[in-house]
Amino acid sequence: MYVKVLKEQRGRRAEDAVVVKKLLLLFLLISQISLAQEQPDNSLEVDFNSYFDNFRLIVVYPTISINKNLDSKTSVTASYLVDAISAASMRMVLRVDGITSATKSTNGGESGLTELRHQFTGGITRFIGDASISVNGMYGIEHDYSSKTFATNLSLPFAKKNTTFQIGFAGNWDKVFPKTRDWTKDRNTQTLNLSVSQILSKKLIGQIDFSLINVTGYMLDGYQVVRIINGSTFQILEPITPDKRVRKAFGGKLNYGVTRKSTLQFGYRYYWDTWDIKSHTFDAGYKSHLSESVNFSLDLRQYFQTKAYFFKPEYLTPEPFMVVDGKLNSGYTTDVSIGFDFTGSNGSDFPLLNNDKMMLITKFGVFHRYTDSPDWFSRMNSLYAYLITLGWKYNF
Repeated sequence: MYVKVLKEQRGRRAEDAVVVKKLLLLFLLISQISLAQEQPDNSLEVDFNSYFDNFRLIVVYPTISINKNLDSKTSVTASYLVDAISAASMRMVLRVDGITSATKSTNGGESGLTELRHQFTGGITRFIGDASISVNGMYGIEHDYSSKTFATNLSLPFAKKNTTFQIGFAGNWDKVFPKTRDWTKDRNTQTLNLSVSQILSKKLIGQIDFSLINVTGYMLDGYQVVRIINGSTFQILEPITPDKRVRKAFGGKLNYGVTRKSTLQFGYRYYWDTWDIKSHTFDAGYKSHLSESVNFSLDLRQYFQTKAYFFKPEYLTPEPFMVVDGKLNSGYTTDVSIGFDFTGSNGSDFPLLNNDKMMLITKFGVFHRYTDSPDWFSRMNSLYAYLITLGWKYNF
């Protein structure tokens, strides 16, 4: 029983478009926030998603997912996603200084325009009285990266179902093996999520949540390089980060019913970690049933963060920790999206909507990220991206 979450973007070499997306799926697997303790409908959904940005990154990722109720208390889910990625930075010359163990390949990715990533997800949810417990697994593989995830979530309603407590845990085991390097490194992540949802009135629902994430191992993508310029000479070295990072976040959400057919949502999250990054995230959304067959949504997200304590716009000499990843720099992001869902009707002339069990899903988003120093590869401070989703859902 999955929840739609705001998609974020990857940085260079598709880091923002896939790794962050994978981490968001991990949160999706363990949070599954649902105030109504009810089984979802049997459904089949096919989505075609695309991402384009001014850093010359293009990602196309179709997804197919299915939900099936085995009985009145048990449901199973499964999904398959494939990414087709074009990333110019993967094909740059990466002649790393001899101080590292890197190979001197001139092509960071597979030959041709794109690389592919395959992701398989499956899960089961069981209701025990009013409570529910779910177990999910995910496996992702691409030519230079693999990931395994196990997640479980327990949801406990009480106080006549006016209050819901949830606890979720996930373990994530990744392997990184870039084509321009002769090593394979591990990254392991353990995530704990806690949340309490409360019906405050007939029109208002609130939620508070806390996340604790422990990450160990290699935390880069393997293709970024640090340039150290000293007069007329320069070195190109591999970035280096600490091999441990503890991340924490605390936030809250409010859902207010404006009318019988429309709601407003507001959210705030404060984040901090052991790399001295701190951030504030503000969310606002509006959803409305425009008619019997059309649903509308408008979402806005504003994010501000400080930089990691070891991040510098440039390095003059080799240091114990050196990074160029823009996600570790100070800056802000703005994300705006608009969506329309169209429910079908019997006798409709449109083939994909000629049944009241069918739904057409559309969404368009614009994303802007600004960093306080230029990106290491594009030499630009601002990234502009566009996200388009077209989907079809059938309840059976």
